[in-house]
Amino acid sequence: MTDKELIRRVQKGNKDALNMIIERYYDDIYRFCLYLTGQENDSYDITQEVFLRFIKYMDAYKDKNLKGYLLIVARNLCSTYFNRRKTAEDVETIELSAESSQMKIVEDKLLLWKLLQKLSTEQREIVILRIYEELPFKDIAKILGTNTSTVKSRYRLGIAHMRKWLEVEHVG
Repeated sequence: MTDKELIRRVQKGNKDALNMIIERYYDDIYRFCLYLTGQENDSYDITQEVFLRFIKYMDAYKDKNLKGYLLIVARNLCSTYFNRRKTAEDVETIELSAESSQMKIVEDKLLLWKLLQKLSTEQREIVILRIYEELPFKDIAKILGTNTSTVKSRYRLGIAHMRKWLEVEHVG
């Protein structure tokens, strides 16, 4: 069933259709929020808020790309989250698992998170949308309200910066 059909059903009060929308996009929205914030619990809260706002303002929804719309809402809520959060939590305070295989995964994710945090907000959002959400540059440009060449340029610069910093991390 298409998103458009599901939305029409939800607007008529069909709760099963709403559940289908949430099931279809929840993981993508959560993952996007997690990569932006680096905080699991906050990302769950933000993701919940995305769907609450979607429900609240569904009658005003006119976009053709529901996932893109939900990602815009998530991006805006993450921006609000960062505006409210004055100081970043220290990455070292994260409790790490004692198992070595899990430890390596956690270390890799922390390194990636650190690298992403070094990027400008614009570059970080584009890298996350391109790599983790697998969105084409054209869709990213539409979500961010900019042109495709700017998105491609910021993506290339972001990846180049991450590579450079990764080399420094492994050499240093």
